[in-house]
Amino acid sequence: MDHSLDPQLEEIIKKGACTIEDIEGSRDLIRSLEEPSRTSAIRNTEKKLKALSDPTRLKIFLLIRMGEKCVCEIEYLLNLSQPSVSRDLGILENSNLVTKRKSGKWAYYRIMDEKFGDFAWKASGGE
Repeated sequence: MDHSLDPQLEEIIKKGACTIEDIEGSRDLIRSLEEPSRTSAIRNTEKKLKALSDPTRLKIFLLIRMGEKCVCEIEYLLNLSQPSVSRDLGILENSNLVTKRKSGKWAYYRIMDEKFGDFAWKASGGE
């Protein structure tokens, strides 16, 4: 491939910011991320990250990461109304972050993917 035809690439390499090998490796990564089998996983991850972009939902998720929680427990701990907690839990459930278990009139939530829970914990400053 003749990279001299691409002035922007020439300038990047001239500055020493990266090498042509770096660029080619990155191009390979981009190509692999555009494969149909990967685009679905990327969309799912995007949906999870969007759900956790709200501070209240992130707090709820991190609480549930500690262990299964009842809606009423989340309401109490975060001083939130039941409709607010239910709405946020619905978004987390829709994003495949948590799953619900019913027991009589009570609903209990738990994390669906512990690895993603660990990622969110560490990303939010947890050790």
